[in-house]
Formats: sequence, structure tokens, C-alpha cells
Amino acid sequence: MSQKTIFITGGNRGIGRGLVDRLCNKHHVIFTSRKHIDDVPAGSTCLIMDVTNDSNIKQATQQLTTPIDILINNAGILPDYQTPTLESDIAMIEQTFSTNTLGPLRVSKAIVPKMNEGGRIINISSGMGQLSDMGSGAIAYRLSKTSLNALTRVLHNELKAKNISVNCLCPGWVKTDMGGPNAHRSIEESVEKIMPLLFDESIQGGLFYRDAQVIDW
Repeated sequence: MSQKTIFITGGNRGIGRGLVDRLCNKHHVIFTSRKHIDDVPAGSTCLIMDVTNDSNIKQATQQLTTPIDILINNAGILPDYQTPTLESDIAMIEQTFSTNTLGPLRVSKAIVPKMNEGGRIINISSGMGQLSDMGSGAIAYRLSKTSLNALTRVLHNELKAKNISVNCLCPGWVKTDMGGPNAHRSIEESVEKIMPLLFDESIQGGLFYRDAQVIDW
């Protein structure tokens, strides 16, 4: 496998950090963090970037000196799980949407002009965004991930003429700060299930995946 240049948002912790650790030995990994971190793995580069800030994204991506092969839009927040929908805070919903949906759009706008032909965009979504299996609660997160799924399909349809594929995936319930200690899957297990979407030539674009298998929207 040839070395790829991979750009990962929110790579300082959780699944994002797991991806950085897994990929940086064989590939050129550039990841983002909202704040400075000291433990940047060898073989990777950390850029300070907030996915909700357009000027910040522009400043960070102007530092890129090589074309990007793979963009992983991983940065996301889950601020409120328990509050009933009709009692939810609109400002909190707007902030979640800005991070989880508009964040990937902002970053894609900045990165796609710097992508190699045959590039891939992977949007980290969630089963909580599936319309086919919609539950209750966590309205901000659910809305943001359902919208991210729609963005994935639209972007794929628009970029496939440039030979850039766009997919979204559900990483499962993972033991992270967001997923909590009772989650069923370790970060390492989740990351391994993501690998085919990055490198497998048989993966089709414009779809929603879990464990490299297509799932319903």
C-alpha cells in the first residue's frame, strides 16, 4: 500500500486519536485539535483548529504543503443526552449543529481543493442519526448526525465527477469520553473496523456504513 496523506479532525482524543495512532506509522497523518497538546505521535502533525471557525480553518489549512488523499471528519460533540426535546436549549442545538454538521462542511470546503484525484472523505456519523431507527432524546446530536448523513450523500453526488468519494459511518458504541465506560467497543476495535473505508477499493461511495457493511439511512 502506498503512503497516503490523511487529514483527521478532532485527532487529539477518542476515536480520532485512535485513528492517528493506528495510521501514523505508515502514512503521513495531519490531525487537528482545538488546543495545544504535548503528546503528538511521531509521524504525525498537529494543527490547532476549531471546526466552527471559518478563519481558523483557513489559517490552519493554509499550512498544508502536500495534497490530501483522505479526509476524516471526526470532530464532534454530544452536549446533552437526557433533556426532552421540547425542553431543549436552542443555542445548544445550534452549537451542536455547527460542530457536527457545518464543521465537516467547512472543512470539506477547505480540503477538497487540496485533494488528490481518487480522494476519499469519511464523515464520522452515528446510528443515532438513522431515520430508519430513530429513538428519543439527544435531539441536538440526532439532528446533527441525520443532517451529516444528508450532507454525505449530496457531497458524494457532487464530487464523484472529480473521482472523490464521500461516505459516512457509524463507529459503534465506543469507550470514549463521549461514549462512556459502559460502551461495548474499545477504541482500537472501532478503528480497525474503519480501515476498509479508507483503503479498500471495493468500498462504494455515497453510502452509510457500520463495520464496513452498508446500513440503512
